[in-house]
Amino acid sequence: MLINRLALGTAQLGLEYGIANRRGKLTREDAFAALESARKKGIDTLDTAYVYGESEAVIGEYFLRFPGNFNIISKLPRLDHYDAQTVDNYFSESLSRLKQPRIYGYLVHDSAAIAANVDLWRNMESIKRKKRVDKIGVSIYRPEELEYLLVKRIPFDILQVPYSIFDQRFASYFPELKKRKVETYIRSVFLQGLFFLKEDNAGKDFQPAREAIRNLRKISKDHGIPINALCLCFALLNPFTDKVIIGVDSPGQLNQNINSLGHFDKVKKICGLLKSLELQDEEILLPYKWK
Repeated sequence: MLINRLALGTAQLGLEYGIANRRGKLTREDAFAALESARKKGIDTLDTAYVYGESEAVIGEYFLRFPGNFNIISKLPRLDHYDAQTVDNYFSESLSRLKQPRIYGYLVHDSAAIAANVDLWRNMESIKRKKRVDKIGVSIYRPEELEYLLVKRIPFDILQVPYSIFDQRFASYFPELKKRKVETYIRSVFLQGLFFLKEDNAGKDFQPAREAIRNLRKISKDHGIPINALCLCFALLNPFTDKVIIGVDSPGQLNQNINSLGHFDKVKKICGLLKSLELQDEEILLPYKWK
């Protein structure tokens, strides 16, 4: 089932996240409702991070009220020092917030830290050896970061990368990662909401994306497929990836995205057309570069 390949991104549980988000972060009750709805629908994985504000704590509160069964992936924040004790302390604090004795995955949030700190990966492996986490990995933004990990033969279990209709930079790597038995998680399938911005609201910083947004809207209209369905089903059409992470700013939006999976077969027929909308400008593709 397609829904088994979805993971719930939880940045909105702790932050006002996303360029098209007008609601702000979710209230506690809406957060719990979104988590419970995800569980009942069949989503089994939550993606969070130490730096997502209250996200880990909200998930922990949810588990106290609604004992559930999610695989949780969290991330080590960017730090000045990555000695063994510091890494262990941050990991332990995440477990405490999450109210969990162990979690499924733990990622380095800043891959540059691996190059700058020779002991960091050994410290991550130590957490895994202690059976406090099943799998360890890295969250990256650019193909050059992946090239470094591969050249240095870093034995990561999980890789999280951006991938969308506009951003297909990692597509050529997915088959090799699958061959290496790496679990690949896709994020930013909606590019933090850029796909949903009306053209008039896309400021001059997004000028290079305006034509692509216009073309995507035309495809949506011509084929009778909502934009969220185009974005989500396009990501799910890649057979070499494991999970597609979707964030939500309301419980209703989660259900809307799940319902959009019904368009999968129609999106499959126009996949080539969607691939042609690929952009190369990292000023657009990488939200941390947005002004």
